[in-house]
Formats: sequence, C-alpha cells, structure tokens
Amino acid sequence: MTKPTKKILIIDDDASIREAVRLSVEEQDFVNVEVTESANVESGIQQMKDIDPDIVILDLHMPGKTGFDFMDIVYKNKLLDRAKVIMLTADDTLGNLFKAEHQGIGAYHFLGKPFNISELQALVFDLSLLG
Repeated sequence: MTKPTKKILIIDDDASIREAVRLSVEEQDFVNVEVTESANVESGIQQMKDIDPDIVILDLHMPGKTGFDFMDIVYKNKLLDRAKVIMLTADDTLGNLFKAEHQGIGAYHFLGKPFNISELQALVFDLSLLG
C-alpha cells in the first residue's frame, strides 16, 4: 500500500522549534511528508500561495504579525480552502480557542508547547486522513 504524501508548512519564529516539528513529522511511518519552513507570517503567506500545503503548523505568538493575523489573511483571501491548521503555542488557553472559533477558522487544532511528539504525529496522521 502506498503512503499518501502531504505537504506541511511550519510557521514559527523559533528555528529550533521549526526543526523539532520538522523532525517529528518526518519521523513517522504512516504518511510521506514534504516540509516547508517559514520564520514569519509574511513569508508563510507567500509559501501558502506557492506550495498549497495540506497542513499548516502555526505558532501563535511571533514578532510582528501573529498566528491569528496569518489566519485572518489566509481566510479572507481564501487560501485555506483545503489546508488544515494546527496552532502550536505555549498559550493554548480556552480564550485563544474561542478566539479562533470566532474568527471562523474551520479546521484547526491547538497543541501546547512544549509539544508531545507522539501527539503531534498522531494529529498530522489524523488530519492526513481527512483530505
């Protein structure tokens, strides 16, 4: 059986977090992944247009524009027609969950930092099955 290939975009200002996430998603056996990394919202928006990812793993708090700013931009420009979003944040509070819901973000999940590698891998696998 052929494993599906999924394009994953990681947007986080911390290079060590991006590397840890990349290694985590590459280190599982159920889905082939093509990982693209971005250090900020502006380059992340351009990557959304360039690669049309299946899954976006997004930091919430970054200098300049935030993860919520990113979601506003891609939602308004209909760049999220098929991508699923995992918000990876040290601030995985109920308030942020409600804010994401209020913004109309359809397919999103919150995962706290520091993240559990197995939980991230399972979430990527589950989202891969959805589309």
